[in-house]
Amino acid sequence: MTTTTPLPKGELIDQRGRSELEFLQALRVGLAPLRTQVRERLDATGILETPYEDISELRKRVDNELESVQVQRLIGAALSWSRGVATPRAAAAFERRRGELEPLATPIATVIDHIGDDVPRYWDYEFHGTAGGWDGHPHMGFIHHEMIYHYLLEKIFPGDLFAQRGVIAAAAPADSYTNIVDLGCGTGQYTLKLAETYPGAKITAVDLSRTQVQYALRRAEDAGVTITGVHAAAEDTGLPAGEADLVTSFILLHEVPPHTIRQLFVEALRLLKPGGHVHFSDVAPYSQRSPYQAWLDDWDAAHGNEPWWRTAATIDLVKAAADAGFVDINQAAHGPQSYPWVTTARKPE
Repeated sequence: MTTTTPLPKGELIDQRGRSELEFLQALRVGLAPLRTQVRERLDATGILETPYEDISELRKRVDNELESVQVQRLIGAALSWSRGVATPRAAAAFERRRGELEPLATPIATVIDHIGDDVPRYWDYEFHGTAGGWDGHPHMGFIHHEMIYHYLLEKIFPGDLFAQRGVIAAAAPADSYTNIVDLGCGTGQYTLKLAETYPGAKITAVDLSRTQVQYALRRAEDAGVTITGVHAAAEDTGLPAGEADLVTSFILLHEVPPHTIRQLFVEALRLLKPGGHVHFSDVAPYSQRSPYQAWLDDWDAAHGNEPWWRTAATIDLVKAAADAGFVDINQAAHGPQSYPWVTTARKPE
C-alpha cells in the first residue's frame, strides 16, 4: 500500500502566483555572487580589520567605501523591490483561489482577544516590508507561512529552516514544563516545536497579529496539537499572573523598540510562578559577530524594514532581566556566528 504525501498548501496557488514568487526567489538567490564581490572588495581594502567603537562608526566607514560601488547599489535596489512586491503578489494569488485556500487557512478554535484594536504605536509599521503589515490581509498568516516562507525563505536558506526552533525549545533549563507561554508566536513555528519538546504542557501562544496567531491555531490543529491562541501585546498579555513555568520567545525582541524589550521581561516575571524560567532567543549581538557580519546585519536591517534590529543587537539584556527581578541570568549562542543568541533567567523562589 502506498501513501501520498499531501502538497504543501502554498503549492495549491495558481501557475501565475507560483511563477511570480519563484521569480522573486531566483532574484534573491542571484544576488549571492554580487554579495561575494562586495565582500572581496572590502577584504582587499582591509577596512574590516580596523577596530571600531560602535556599529554607527563601522557602518559609516564601510558605507563610505561602498558609496560608488554599483554592485552594492544594485543589491540594495533589488532587495527593496523584491520585498515590496512579494506580499502583494502572494495576496493576489491567494485571492484568485480563495474558495480553495480559505478553508485550509481557517482554524476550528477561536482566538481569544485581549487587545482588540487598541494596539501599541510601534505596531503601525510594515515589518520585513510586508505590505500593510502583519494584518494587512485577513489571511496574512497563511500567506506569510505557506507562500512567502515556502517560495522565498525556504529556498533562499536551504535545509530545515525551522530546526533551530527545536534546538532552542530543548535548551530551556528544565527537563519538563507544565504551563508554557510563547510570546510573539507568529504562525506557530516555535510553538509547535515547544509542543513537540514538552508534550504534556499547556501552551498559550500570544501574538499582536490576529491573522498570525489565527494561522498558528490552524497549524496546531493540522498537527493534532492543542494550543490556546491569544491576540495581545507580548508586553501586556492580559494572562493570569503566576501560572506559567516557562515564558519564552523566538526572534521577537528585534521586532519591538527597546522600552518594550524591558517591558517584556517585566511581563514574563509577572506571568511566571516562583522558580519559573524566562527563555528569550533573538538576533546575535554585534559584539559577538565578525566586523563584516555586524556591518551586513545592520545594512540588511536598514534595507529590510527592521527598525529595531540595531537596538536588539546592542541592548544589555542581562541588565534588562536583572532590573525586572530575575536571577541566575545566563546568555549563550546556539548556532554559527552566535545566532540565535539566548537569554535565560529564573524568577526567585
